[in-house]
Amino acid sequence: MTNYKFLATGILSVALFLTSCSQTDQEETELIPEATVGTKLTAKVYQISDFYIETSWLSGEDSRSTKSFSSTGTDNESWYDKNSSGYYVMKSLATDGNRSEWKEIEESSLTNGKSMIYKAKVESIPENGVTIAQIHNRGNNVNRPWLRVFIDDDRKIKIKVTTNNPSNSSGTYTEYTGATYTQGSDYILAITYNGGGANVKVTTSSGSTIINKTLSPSSSWNSYSSTYFLKAGVYTEGNDKQPKITFNYFYFND
Repeated sequence: MTNYKFLATGILSVALFLTSCSQTDQEETELIPEATVGTKLTAKVYQISDFYIETSWLSGEDSRSTKSFSSTGTDNESWYDKNSSGYYVMKSLATDGNRSEWKEIEESSLTNGKSMIYKAKVESIPENGVTIAQIHNRGNNVNRPWLRVFIDDDRKIKIKVTTNNPSNSSGTYTEYTGATYTQGSDYILAITYNGGGANVKVTTSSGSTIINKTLSPSSSWNSYSSTYFLKAGVYTEGNDKQPKITFNYFYFND
């Protein structure tokens, strides 16, 4: 079963600490069925050492050229900050195609049971929506993610899967539609690699399912089976607003 990178011996002390915290902080520690089975996911825990932060913020609205920085050694930036409450915040420029994202350093196949689980809220959603997580691929000439999770222009959370031509800038997709997301509300997103595919589940903080799909790549991805990697953050899909995401916690198991 998934073993997350935090000390089991610290669970008791965390629990004791939470009893003395405000009601708000108490509510930020939750049990997530299926994704953890018995593991408490705790606010302000960020397992991001296997990721770097990539942004196009510094290149200007129309460039979209990205720069990369240490995820843990970068702070107090207008596009990436650990705020006064201890939560990580990312912002992206408003022009379509800009992004600020945690990007996994290593790549792998979809067979190793890797998991990424985070709790967050998105504010200032652009007119055409915003991408909040991806399974991308570093295979030769791959130009599109295999899978992306996004809030669409109708404010429903959806999954879009590339079904052909990974090396092409356009192609065919399969799209799956979930429930409506309320801007500024907390959601929990879990992606787990499993048997050559991936399960993607998004829930509200109260446990209601927004979308839950287990998917596998089409044969068009056969040549790229060992070079998948994960991304999480905000990737702009509109031109009117700078999207902002605030992470309550971020857990990663490889």
